[in-house]
Parts: sequence; C-alpha cells; structure tokens
Amino acid sequence: SAAVDARDADADAADEDAWETVVGLELHAQVAADTKLFSGAARQYGARVNANVAPFDAALPGSLPSVNARAVELATRLGVALGGEIHRASRFERKHYAYPDLPHGYQITQRRDPIVRGGRIDVDVGAGATRRLRIEQIQLEMDTGKSVNKTGGGGGGTTTTTIDLNRAGCALVEIVTRPDLRGGEEAAAAAEAFQKTLRFLGVGDANMEEGSLRVDVNVSVRRRGDGGDDGAALGERCEVKNLNSFRSIASAVRFEVRRHRELIARGENVERETRSFDPANGETAPLRGKEQTLDYRFTPEPDVPPIVLSDEYVAAIARDTPELPDVAIRRLADVRGDHALPLKLATAVATHASTARYYEAALSAAKRSAAPRDVDVDAAAVARFVVGELTGEVKRASVAGRVEPLLGLPARLSPERVGELLAAVAAGETTARMAKGALRAVAAGDERGWRDVVDALFPPVGDGEGGGEGGGDAAVEAMCRDIVCGMPEEVALFKAGKTRLMGKFVGEAMRRTNGRADPKVVSRALTRALSEEV
Repeated sequence: SAAVDARDADADAADEDAWETVVGLELHAQVAADTKLFSGAARQYGARVNANVAPFDAALPGSLPSVNARAVELATRLGVALGGEIHRASRFERKHYAYPDLPHGYQITQRRDPIVRGGRIDVDVGAGATRRLRIEQIQLEMDTGKSVNKTGGGGGGTTTTTIDLNRAGCALVEIVTRPDLRGGEEAAAAAEAFQKTLRFLGVGDANMEEGSLRVDVNVSVRRRGDGGDDGAALGERCEVKNLNSFRSIASAVRFEVRRHRELIARGENVERETRSFDPANGETAPLRGKEQTLDYRFTPEPDVPPIVLSDEYVAAIARDTPELPDVAIRRLADVRGDHALPLKLATAVATHASTARYYEAALSAAKRSAAPRDVDVDAAAVARFVVGELTGEVKRASVAGRVEPLLGLPARLSPERVGELLAAVAAGETTARMAKGALRAVAAGDERGWRDVVDALFPPVGDGEGGGEGGGDAAVEAMCRDIVCGMPEEVALFKAGKTRLMGKFVGEAMRRTNGRADPKVVSRALTRALSEEV
C-alpha cells in the first residue's frame, strides 16, 4: 500500500549515516528445457494437476535419474555470459530435508562442486550509476513440488493440503551472489537485471508470477565503516524466502533493516532465521531457525555421475552465447555506431536476444533492398516497426512465441521480407499506413508478396491520381489544388482560424486515393495549395 511504501521510505532515510545495509541474493530460475532435470516428464506451466510426473519425480522405488543435457547447456551458457569459471567436472549432492512436496526426502543439488563459480553482473542503481554484483556460484538443482492448502467452508472448517508434483524435478539454476548490495532498491534492481539476462540469453522465461523465478534475500546491517568489501556484518543475517515481485524484494529488505536496527538499539541479538514476507502489510515473520550446514546432511549423489565438459564443448557454447542485454543496449544506443537508437528504443530492442537479432537482420535486409534505389534507411524507423507494429501484429495473429514474440515466426514474416517492405517505405513507394495494413494481412496468413497485398488493400485509382503515393508529387499537388478549389466554404473558415479543418482536407485526399497517399506529403501539398488560394 501507499502507507507501507511511505513508511519504508522514511525508514530508509532515518539514521542513514550510522548504518549500512548488506544484502545478498539467491535466485532460483527454471531453465527453458522441455523436460525435467532427471526425467523425461514435460516442463509445462498450467498443466492439469500431477499430469507431468515421471516415476523418478515421484520417488518410486527403482527409478533412476538421467541428466538433462539441455539444462547443462543452458547453465553453461549463463555462466559464460556472466564471466564465470565453467567447471570441467561438476558433481551432484543430496541435500536432505523433509517437505511434503519433496517425495525423495532430499533435493539433488550442487553445493561443493557447482557447474559455475564466480562471475558478475552490473546493476543499474539509478542516477546513471551502476554497482558490480559479484556471483559466488551457479548450480544446477531440481525443483520441489507444490503444496496447495485448502480450507473448508464455515468458521470451523478444516485445512487440507494436496500435493502437485508437476513442478517436482524441473531443472533450476540457483544463482548465489556475494553480499554486495546496499539496500532494498538495489536488491530489486539486481533481481530485475538477472531476469532480463535470463530472458535475453534464452536460459529461462523467468516469470515471477508463474514461479519460474523465485528470489531469496539475505539481509544484515552493520555500523557504517565496519567490515570491508566482503560484506562483514554487525549482527546476524536473516533470509527472507520466496519473494515473487521486485516490489516485495525492496519492501522485505527495508522491513528487515528496520527490524535489525531496532533489535540492536535495544541491546538484543539478531537471531539467524528464515522468514516469510507478507506483501499485504509489508512485514516479515519467522518461519524457522536457520539450519546449519550440518543439518542438511549433504552427501554425494550416488546415482548421478559427475558432469564432465570438454574444452571444445565450452568453447562452442561461448561462440553461440549472445552479448548481455546491457552490452547490447550500449552498442545499439551508441551515437557513433551504426544504429544510434534512442536509449528507450534500444532497451526495447534488447528485451530478448531474438528481438535484437530480428531487428538487425531486418535492418540489413532493408539496406540491401534500398541500395539500388539510392535511398537511406533509418535504423530507428526499422526498430520502431519491429518492436511496435510487428510485435503487436504477431501477438494479435497468435503467431508470436509465448515468451519471445519474434522467435520462430513463419517464413512469410522473416526479417528479410520485412526488410524489403521497409525499404519500399523508405523509397516512398509505399506509405507507412499501407505497410501497417499489409503487415496485418500477412501476419494473419496472407502468403502473397508485399506489392500484391498492398494493391489488394489499397487499389490504385486510375493512371494519374492515386498511383503509388497518390500518383507522384505532381499528381498529389494537382489533386490538392483541386480539393481546395472544390471546398470554398471550408477554405474560408480555415483562413478565418479554424485550422482543424486541415483534417477534413487530408481525409478527402485519402478518400480519393483509396488510402494510398502519404498523409504527411498530402498535408504539405495542401498547405501550399491553401497559401496560393486567394
């Protein structure tokens, strides 16, 4: 609520000089593998309860795990992109704890020998500043199932718990960071940076509302000046589990900071514990005392051999790994570069690697097509068409990818074909309005060439008026003079100050040309015709 946010903001400002917040993150992201980490069951959000459960997922006797090669590939890609060290041999362990939605009684994870150690990500912390967040390790592990609590009707209704194992065994990458963050807003910004990176690399969809990205925060406070860059903290740290929005991350950290300060001010100890967060009141509550490492009884996983990666395998993945989104944004927005896009537009293009690839391929195709015409193609115009009109139309036509809208489009919407259409617009052979109409038809399934689609939607009107952009410059000028001569009353009112009548003049021109005229060209021609009218 607004009251909670105002209270949190006041707490952030209070005693700021005396205290420093220390935050580290643990992010759990499902990887975009079609099947689970150790079984062939499908990874599918929203499926019927317990529809995607293999014998191993349910811990049935005699079932054995088999490692998903795609999950290994995606974890390696993430490690390469984040500058981590890819371990040529990583191992799985059993982490024992008893949860109803964990049929095995243990989770298979990688604590001692993860697939990736180290790495970093740059976090935008506002006002043009960035903070480099170091990564401790990235490990593969299997997800748990989901407990669903239901309370019966009436005041004395009993609560029953059912278990959905569709999620059990799905492949996760757990990203563990160093405690380099210094507040709730920085923690939220870091989580958002990781979400963008996971999506851009194609590692996972990272939808927090679907649970495919869950964030835990480790929070502590210290007197400013105590400790160093390693995040040494005054008092004990507490972990807040399963935060599912950026706002919740920021608010949970702020509440914990205030709680820790109040405890220390009263001379009490901050107990190490795991806590939950209630977004309704903006407060955390204890779940359990923080388990010591020994409590988990980590033991080697006997049924899964070490993952051994060759230098050639890692090098091949590195060659195919795209740049990070912040790097792509800087390149696309560089005023000295080939694109020089406005920052907001560059950010939109870099939402997904597939979108950035599509834009660059469409721009190259447009330039090739426009070269024989001796016409320049505006990169920003191509980018706006791709992230605006094209993305909108493929969604409306239900041909867009679920997570990455421009991934896997049909051949009729290839970047080469779209580039040809945009070259025709740049050359003045087709108007932007006509291009949008043709795009909608092709997205809906029209397989004809652009010219045929345009001519069908916007039929030429005779040999002079209406051809091409309305029949060429001379024809447009003549048509506009005829419109002005034929509407003397409207012209008089226009010259008396009712300038909104220009829309009526332009509308008449569009009617006469079946919509083929460029409204901007028509408007300029009408302005000249009106100035000549006595």
